[in-house]
This record gives sequence, C-alpha cells and structure tokens, in this order.
Amino acid sequence: MASDWSAARGLLIDLDGVVYAGSEPIPGAGELIHQVRQRGLPFLLVTNNSTTSPELVAARLKTMGIEAKPEEVLTSAQAAAAYVSAQTPRARVHLVGEAGLRQAFVEAGLEITENGAVDWVIAGLDRQFDYQKLTHATRAILAGARFLATNADALLPIEQGNVIPGAGTMVAAIQTATGVAPIVTGKPEPALFEHCLQRLGGLKPEQAVMIGDRLDTDVVGGQRAGLRTILVLTGVTTAAELDASNVRPDAVVLNLPAVAALLWK
Repeated sequence: MASDWSAARGLLIDLDGVVYAGSEPIPGAGELIHQVRQRGLPFLLVTNNSTTSPELVAARLKTMGIEAKPEEVLTSAQAAAAYVSAQTPRARVHLVGEAGLRQAFVEAGLEITENGAVDWVIAGLDRQFDYQKLTHATRAILAGARFLATNADALLPIEQGNVIPGAGTMVAAIQTATGVAPIVTGKPEPALFEHCLQRLGGLKPEQAVMIGDRLDTDVVGGQRAGLRTILVLTGVTTAAELDASNVRPDAVVLNLPAVAALLWK
C-alpha cells in the first residue's frame, strides 16, 4: 500500500460525488481545492459527465463558493475529442449528446454532421435522447462508422441522494441495436487518465493521485492507468460496498478534510 503521499506531483479530483452532488457542494471541497492551489500542486477537476463545458463547470463551482478556473477542469467530452483527433485527424463525427460534447469537438477542429457518411459516432449523456437519435446513430455505425462512448456510467448522482440515468443507458441502446461495442474513453478506461497526465505537464502515472468516490470508475480507472488512488466515502460507494469488493484503493477516507490530512500529514 502506498504511504508517502507527499511525493505526489499532481492530483486528479473527481467532481460528481466528491466536489458536489447535483447543485450541492460536498463539505470541505472548497477548502481542499484552496489548499491544493496554495501548495502549488497541479490538479485537474475531472468528470465523466460530457454534457457541460469547463467554463460552465467553473461557473457552477463559483456559485457553490468553490473557486476553479476552466483550465483546471477536464470533462470526458474533452478526452473523447482528444482521442478521436489523434486517431482520425479531420474526422467527420455524429454526436449523441449535449452542448458540452459539441463544444469539445468544435474546439478540437472536428467536423460535426447530421447527414451523410461519418467516421465516428460519439455517444454521451443526452437528456433528449429519443428513437430518432437512436436510429441515426445505429445507421451510421452499421454503415461503417466507429463507435465511441464518453463513458459507460449507468447512473449519475444528483441532489439529496438521488440518481438519474447516465450516458451508459444511451450507449447500451446503441450497442444493442448495432451489435457493436464502443471504445470508451472516460473513466475507468486509460484514455482519460492519459490525457490528464499530459495536461498536468507530462507527469508519470506514479507521480499522480486519483481522488474519487467510485470504485468502478475512479479507483479501477486510476489503478489501470498506474496512478495511486484515494477513495472518499462522500458519494456513490458505501463502506459496505467497499468491504464486499475485491477492489482495494491505496487509501480510504470518510470525507474531504481527511483527504487533506492524508496528503499533508
């Protein structure tokens, strides 16, 4: 088990379930980010949610009393756009998703189209997902387009302990219709973590720490990418679920003040 947390040279901090739940901040989130910034430790606030932009995430955090800059935020939409750009420069893409996904692909210089042949179908959370969108995505993939999912999260935590269906539900519908499994670039797959390490100045995996609330995405993903992991019990994963799991984070803490105490004890 890792113990020298002071050796960390960069942090990846999950948003949903760690910094906030819906419109409610997690206690201690603002203080933790302030401490990280004061200590000059590079960090990224990371989310599998592809519906929003870094600018909107930063503005949302500000309403909660949490200071963050857009360049300190990384979404699964950005990771997906970076992956497609590297695989297929100047790709034509069909999107199933919301404004954040579109913005990421526009900023990456990729062509978004609703008609004609495309190189990729990209699926993220889409709260207006319907049969027509399913049909368009299905036909494009059956015609030869590659299929990428921003993430496969079945559920997304919101206020007061509630959840809503996540991107994984749209992805599953498209996969069922086409028989094609997607490439997934969000957590727990390595692509998002690799992109984060590049954004943090080219850190080696062992120099970074993933702080998250989910065993299946944050901890498993961090471990797959070679990062050390801290599970904080403020979101999806409960102590009982941890006890029943074979996944073992490098550290487990109850709350965000305990994260700070662990990193800087």
